[in-house]
Amino acid sequence: MMMGGWGCPAGMGWRFMFAGMPILLFFIVLIAVGAYFLLTHRGKAGENGKALAILNERYAKGEITKEQYLEAKQQLTSK
Repeated sequence: MMMGGWGCPAGMGWRFMFAGMPILLFFIVLIAVGAYFLLTHRGKAGENGKALAILNERYAKGEITKEQYLEAKQQLTSK
């Protein structure tokens, strides 16, 4: 007999629904944390990428010495 609906005894449907909630919450949190790390690391890489491009250009034009270039590059990449 179908007392609880969907072929489950009375009350079994609710138990399965509540058992699945922690799993669903886990995946939502996992996606949120992944999105956070993707967005924060991508922003920092973009900033350093622009700075390194400018540094490379200045070195190529001869505006800075090799020592200045290496020191600035080390500072930019150590963050």
